[in-house]
Amino acid sequence: MIKKFTSRLTLALILCLISFLFAPSAEAATAIKVELDGEVIRFDQGAVSVNGRTLVPMRKIFEELESTVQWTAKTKTITANRGTKKITLVVGSKTATVNGQKITLDVAPQIINGRTLVPLRFISEALGAKVDWNNQTKTVHITTFEVAERYYFVNLQTLNLELISEDRYYQEAVKPNSSREVVSDFVITSYLDNTRDFFSQHTVRVANVGTGLATAHDADMFLEGTVTNGKASGDYTIELYDINSGSLKKTYTGTFKDLKYDRNIKTTVQEIINKNHVK
Repeated sequence: MIKKFTSRLTLALILCLISFLFAPSAEAATAIKVELDGEVIRFDQGAVSVNGRTLVPMRKIFEELESTVQWTAKTKTITANRGTKKITLVVGSKTATVNGQKITLDVAPQIINGRTLVPLRFISEALGAKVDWNNQTKTVHITTFEVAERYYFVNLQTLNLELISEDRYYQEAVKPNSSREVVSDFVITSYLDNTRDFFSQHTVRVANVGTGLATAHDADMFLEGTVTNGKASGDYTIELYDINSGSLKKTYTGTFKDLKYDRNIKTTVQEIINKNHVK
């Protein structure tokens, strides 16, 4: 009886030891998650780690990054295009090209379970995105754009700006004056397109010159456009309100092109009225 119990105990210990030795590590057991601008990407085949580098199915990641992708089976070549960017990779090769320039990869593209997997960081960064790794959650974070908001005064004599808090902006926007514009500015920077889209609201008291109105009026100007190489182009709307009653008296609309943009758009409500609407 004692012998039989001892044998069973020995067998149980051996089985426990075997299961311990062959159990997968915590890193291997934890699935790698990929997020694009905060949204989880669902791959039909999960991301894998090879020599510390994350590989993902090629077609899904290129499409998520708004790129076209072509597979040439004969040469096992991957060709992707987005705008002016052209990326080529070859399965099994650590040499890739971006617009014809050779890049050495840490890990080559591979075919795993019949699917072609490509290095995630290389693809994302080659297209302009930013990539971060959270080792604690085993998550790759890909960021393709950034949103910034600012509030400031524009001195109408120098066009210099003074940053203010959001609370200060809302306090000042309800009491316009003629010496400075109160501005809220929202800028979206695209890492993939290397462009900046912006929306801004300018509040100021404008003179009657050029408005066709007998007296000064409070004005709200709304600008929406894109900044490229320091030049802003887009559309505007200007609304003029009676100082005493607050009623809307006049509205101007139009477009602007190639206005200087250095930290902010270098124009004013009065300037746009004078340039585009004075007869």
